Amino acid sequence: MVKKFKAGQITRIAVLGALLYASQIALSVLPNIEMVTLLVVVFTKNLGKEGTLSCFVYVCLTAITWGFGLWWFTYLIIWPSFSLIVYKLRKTDSWIIWAIINSIFGLCFGAIFAIPYIFVSPSYALTYWISGIPFDITHCIGNFVIAVLLGKILDTAMAEIVKRIKV
Repeated sequence: MVKKFKAGQITRIAVLGALLYASQIALSVLPNIEMVTLLVVVFTKNLGKEGTLSCFVYVCLTAITWGFGLWWFTYLIIWPSFSLIVYKLRKTDSWIIWAIINSIFGLCFGAIFAIPYIFVSPSYALTYWISGIPFDITHCIGNFVIAVLLGKILDTAMAEIVKRIKV
């Protein structure tokens, strides 16, 4: 059975997706430093499936800006999949654990992103991934630092907002 969403929930999903997109654009001047990973964790921990659906809004907004390429299909899989993993682990309270999860995701991002290129050429996929390892390391460190510095604060704020604003 398909779950029907209320207008307020649809609005919230759209706004959260737009926030993911805005955070990505705001930090786009820094190579592989982003808050999308942290926000996906915060949104999914506090709102469950709405957090996952906001990933689809984010991916669509990103594609509208940068175009629909092979990378877009990978985004379409990576971000909602990460959100589903977060959903399974949502009871985890330690922000050090979340920082580690975020950093592992950042480190693995390039390898996951290279998977579709296997179908083009396995050697191309391998060289694509290897050439991006320095960026994956930056992504890993950035995700860890951002989660340690802002994770608990944003999670607490989001929990309070969800508690006060019933949709």
